[in-house]
Amino acid sequence: MTLPNSGSTDRVVIGIDDTDTPDEGGTGCLARRLVGEVEALGLGVSSGVTRHQFYQGPEVPKTARNSAAAIIFREPAEPDALLEAVTTIVEREAIRGSNPGVAMLIRKPQRPAVLFARLTQQTVVTQEQTTTLAAAVEVTLAGLGGTGDGVIGAFGAAVLRGDGRDGRFVGLRGIRDVSGEMTVADLIAATDIAAVVDVDGWEPLEAETSLDIGDWVRPRLIGGRPVMVARCDEGLWVNADARPR
Repeated sequence: MTLPNSGSTDRVVIGIDDTDTPDEGGTGCLARRLVGEVEALGLGVSSGVTRHQFYQGPEVPKTARNSAAAIIFREPAEPDALLEAVTTIVEREAIRGSNPGVAMLIRKPQRPAVLFARLTQQTVVTQEQTTTLAAAVEVTLAGLGGTGDGVIGAFGAAVLRGDGRDGRFVGLRGIRDVSGEMTVADLIAATDIAAVVDVDGWEPLEAETSLDIGDWVRPRLIGGRPVMVARCDEGLWVNADARPR
């Protein structure tokens, strides 16, 4: 693999996809394990794992809902060392029969990359289209087995995470340890959530505001930050993104 952006940087975005099969594994779970290993190796500090949804038409091979995962690593090692570690871990952990792919983005994603990633959320795109564009917009791809189609979702996830306006955090400090009623200040202190906003006006809630967050906290990626969205329900603030049923 040739890294177009090799050299020091303050962050690297990694996307991964198609690491599981319909009966086994999960890309989000693998991404969270990946964070632990990379941090233990001293190769970067995670800013959380996000899930990104892509087109779910019947013509798209998928294990469940055709989503991919992305991670931002702050204070990364040299990009080539980080990518080598990531690909080694993903190749080792991916379920037999899957088609894993990894993408790495160093600079802010270029507009053609963002437009293509959003197109991937709306319709079918091909591996050839993805690899051709990736070379032009300086996104490094690695197909690690099977058909290699995992690079499509990996590219999309890395670009959307880098753009900062799509996705939901499935891995973030504290979000799996909090539940029930608490103040905005206590929620932010217990997690890496940056703010809680009103779903109707997108205005931040005051620190002393009490809200019921339920038992499933998955903040949105808004403006590059993890943000919980709340709504007022009969005078009480609640998590607007309750657990899907």
